[in-house]
Amino acid sequence: MKINWRKIALLADAKNEVIEAFSERGWMVSFEESEPVLWEGDECVSVYFVHSGSVEIYRTSMDGREHAMRILHEGESFNLVPALMKEGENLANARCLSRAELLVVDRADLNSILSRFPHFAVHVLQVMADRLAGMTKLVGELALLTVRQRTAAFLMREADNATLKKGKNWTQDEMARQIGTVRDVIGRILRDFEKKGYIHRIRGNISLIDREGLERTAKGTK
Repeated sequence: MKINWRKIALLADAKNEVIEAFSERGWMVSFEESEPVLWEGDECVSVYFVHSGSVEIYRTSMDGREHAMRILHEGESFNLVPALMKEGENLANARCLSRAELLVVDRADLNSILSRFPHFAVHVLQVMADRLAGMTKLVGELALLTVRQRTAAFLMREADNATLKKGKNWTQDEMARQIGTVRDVIGRILRDFEKKGYIHRIRGNISLIDREGLERTAKGTK
């Protein structure tokens, strides 16, 4: 399979010399559905780019409960932070939610490319700053919002990402891992949202009916 590095968001507008450097240093690896890619706490050796398929980034609590941090799709990257640390370890687990083709670059090669092309390094810093802002928002939601508010915010966020519009069948377990709760709680909240007319569910497909109602719920005003 021919590798199109420009389909990776981080490299979409990169200069040809940067693309050539990644082409020289990177390679593609195939993963099956549910296959792990990396484990939290292991030494960081590579950075990954999603060429096709989807990948879940998650952490596991002491009692074994999983919390999904992000679900990545074509064009997105992961494991950049530990790759840029002096002695980085993987900060989370990663597994494929579907059959996936991932582009891989060794940590040392990534740092070499950043050293050679300062303009690209600045771009990577800007991307990492955006991600930090997103993680800060997520931490704030977990600390300050109720599960009900987080569920409403999650549904609106996914609708904006067009995931629900494409017919994504979210299981309650998947939603619970992303929102930071358990399946039974999600089930009760979704039933209540449906009763109030905020959403409509058919076999796992969720349609937003009353976005304003969800917005009020997310803000805690209703």
